[in-house]
Amino acid sequence: MNKANKKKLKRQTQSNNTDHKADEPDRPLELHKKPKLTLVPLKIALLYLIIGGIWIILSDEILSQLFTHIETLTIIQTLKGWLFILITGAMIYFMIGNSLKKGDYWSEKLIQSYEELEAVHGQLMATEEALKEKYSALLKSEIALKDSEERYRLALEGTSDGIWVHDTTKEENFVFNRTKEILGYEEDEMPNTLESWQSIIHPEDIVETMEIRSKYLSRMIPSYEHEYRLRAKTGEYRWIASRGKAVWDEHGNPVRMIGSHKDITNQKLAEEKIYRLAYYDSLTDLPNRVVFDESLSTVLEEAKAKREMTALLYLDLDNFKMVNDTLGHIFGDLLLKNVGELLKRCLDERGIVARVGGDEFCILLSSINSKEEVIPVVEKVLAAFQNPWILDDREFYITTSIGIAAYPLDGEDRHTLLRNADTAMYGAKDYGKNNYRFYTVDMNKKIVEKLEMSNSLRRALERKELLLYYQPQVDLEKGKIVGVEALVRWNHPIWGMVSPVKFIPIAEETGMIMAIGEWVLREACSQSKKWREAGYPSIGFGVNLSAQQFQQQDLVEMIHSIILENELEPQHLELEITESLAMKDLEHTVDILKRLRSLGIKIALDDFGTGYSSLNYLKQLPIDTLKIDKSFVNDITMGSNEEAIAKSLITLAHSMSLIVTAEGIETKDQYMFLQEQCCDKAQGYLFSKPLPPDALERLLVEESVGLT
Repeated sequence: MNKANKKKLKRQTQSNNTDHKADEPDRPLELHKKPKLTLVPLKIALLYLIIGGIWIILSDEILSQLFTHIETLTIIQTLKGWLFILITGAMIYFMIGNSLKKGDYWSEKLIQSYEELEAVHGQLMATEEALKEKYSALLKSEIALKDSEERYRLALEGTSDGIWVHDTTKEENFVFNRTKEILGYEEDEMPNTLESWQSIIHPEDIVETMEIRSKYLSRMIPSYEHEYRLRAKTGEYRWIASRGKAVWDEHGNPVRMIGSHKDITNQKLAEEKIYRLAYYDSLTDLPNRVVFDESLSTVLEEAKAKREMTALLYLDLDNFKMVNDTLGHIFGDLLLKNVGELLKRCLDERGIVARVGGDEFCILLSSINSKEEVIPVVEKVLAAFQNPWILDDREFYITTSIGIAAYPLDGEDRHTLLRNADTAMYGAKDYGKNNYRFYTVDMNKKIVEKLEMSNSLRRALERKELLLYYQPQVDLEKGKIVGVEALVRWNHPIWGMVSPVKFIPIAEETGMIMAIGEWVLREACSQSKKWREAGYPSIGFGVNLSAQQFQQQDLVEMIHSIILENELEPQHLELEITESLAMKDLEHTVDILKRLRSLGIKIALDDFGTGYSSLNYLKQLPIDTLKIDKSFVNDITMGSNEEAIAKSLITLAHSMSLIVTAEGIETKDQYMFLQEQCCDKAQGYLFSKPLPPDALERLLVEESVGLT
C-alpha cells in the first residue's frame, strides 16, 4: 500500500474514534478514579478501635466523677456497654452498608463499563474488518492499477499508432514519440504548438482538417475522425488516420483533445492501385472506358448547359492485329503504350484521351466553335503516325483511322455520339485507312450493309459459296500458258457473284482472311494435283498471301504441310506478297521469305511501284518475280512517263536476275511493247479473264492463247 492510501486509512480510523467519543454519555466518575474496596475492612477495624478506645477512656472517667455509688455505677456501666454496642453496631452497620452501596455502585459501573468496552470492542472489530476489507480492496486496486499501467505501457510500446494530446485552452499540441517515429522526426524537432503541427499538413488537406476539428469542438459533428497527409522529415507525405475524443468542462467547453495517429500510407497506396486498376488502363496509364464514359456524360451536360459544341474522336490502329500475330503480344503491348504517350503529347492537355478497347482510343475535345476546329488536332495525330516506329530495335510503320462525331449535330447523348464516331471511324478505314472522316447519316446505311456482308461471309466457307477462278499467265516470248493466278470469288445465293473488292477488306478487318487464305491455298494445290492426275501440263500456281496471313506464326509449316498433302513440286507454287506487306516489318519478312524459298517455293512481289518502291528494300527481299502493277501498264503505249517507268522496272528486275510479270494487259499494243522490252510473262483480259477450272482446262489443252 502506498503512503497516500496509508494516510487515508489513518484519517478514517481517527474519524471513527472521534465519532465514537461524541456518541458516549457524560460520566460522573472516570474509571481510573474509582475507590479501592479492599481497604474498607481495615477502615472499619481502625475506626472501631479508635472509637472503642476513646469510649472506654472517656466514659469511665466521666462516670467515675458523676457517680460514686457502686451499684449505680455498675448499672450505668452496663448501660454504657450496651450503648457502646448500639453506637458501634450502628456505626459498623452504616459503614458496611455504605461500603456495600459503593461496591454495588462501582460494580454496576464496572459492568456498564465492561458492556461499553465490549460494544466499543465490537465496533473496533467491525472497523478493523472494514479497514481490512478496504485495505484488501485498495491493495487489489493498486495491483490492478499497476497491471493496467503495465498493459498500457506495453500497448503503447507495441502499437503502431501514435498518441497526441491537444490542449485547447493553451493551443498546445503534444505529439508523442510514435508519431514522430512515423514521420522520422527526433524528439526535439517538433515543438508542441498548434502552428508546428499545422505547418506539416499537406497544403491540399489543411483547410478540411481544421474545419473538421473546429466542427467537432463546436459539437457540430459527434466524433472526430479524419484522414490527411503529414510531411515527413524526408519531405515526402505520409497518410495519417487521426481519431480523437474531447474532454469537456462543467460548462461544456472543450479543455483538451486526446487521440491517436495511425500510418495508413500503405493502405492508401493499395487503394490508389485498386482505383487505378478499376478506372485506368494498366498498360497505357490512360483513363479506361468506365472513366471516359463518365467524363463524356459530364462534358455533354456542361456543353448542353453552356450551349457549346463538343467533338468526339474515335481512333483505331490500322493492321494492329498483324503486329500482335507477327511479333507477339509483348511487342503489341509496348506499341500500345507508346501510342498512348504519343496521343497525350499531341493533345498537350487540350482534351481527354482514353483507351477504350484493344487498339481503340478516344479523344474528347470540349468547348469548340465548329467541326473545322477539330481538323488541326486530327492532322497533328495523323502526322505523328507517319513517323516510323522503332521498338526493340525494329523499325516498322503503323497508321490510324479516325472517326469524328460532334455534339449536338451528330448525337445528343453519350451512346449515340460514341456509336456515330465509331461508324465514322469505319468510314475512314473503308476510304483507305490512315485518314479521318466526319460522321454523316449515309454512313449508317453503309455500316448496315457491311455488317450484313460480314455475317454472310462468316457462313460462306461452311456453305461452300467461295470459288477459285484462275487467270492464265502467258510467256510473252512463246505465247504459251506457263502459269495461273488463283483468285477467290464469292457466289452468294441472293446477291450473286460478289466482287473481291467488297468482301476481301471485310475479311481482313474481321480476321476471316486467315481461314479464307488457307482455304485458297489448299484448294489451289488440290486443283493442281487434279490437273496433273488428269494429264494436263504442269504449270505454276500463283497464290496471294494477305498481310495477316503472312504474320501467322506457323505459316511456313502450314504451307509445307499442304504441299506434301497434294504431292506438289514446290517450284510450281508461287506465293505473291505486296510491297506494303513486305515493308511492315522488313526483318521478319526477309526471315519468312528465306524459309519459304528454302522449301523450293517461288516468291513474287506484287503491285510493285504502288508502294514504297525503294531499291534498297528491293535488294534485301529474297524474291524470284517482280510483278508490274496494272497502273503502269495502262499508258505504256502513249509515250508517257509510265512507258519510261515500265522500261526501267524491266531493266532493273533483269539486272537483279528477277522474272518480270506484267499485270492488266488489255491491248495488243501493250502486249507488243512488253514483248519488245523482253518482259517475261503477262496476264490480263487480252489473254483471258479469270476462269473457273473447267473453262481453263480447254486453254490448257491448247497450251496457248493464240497470240503468237
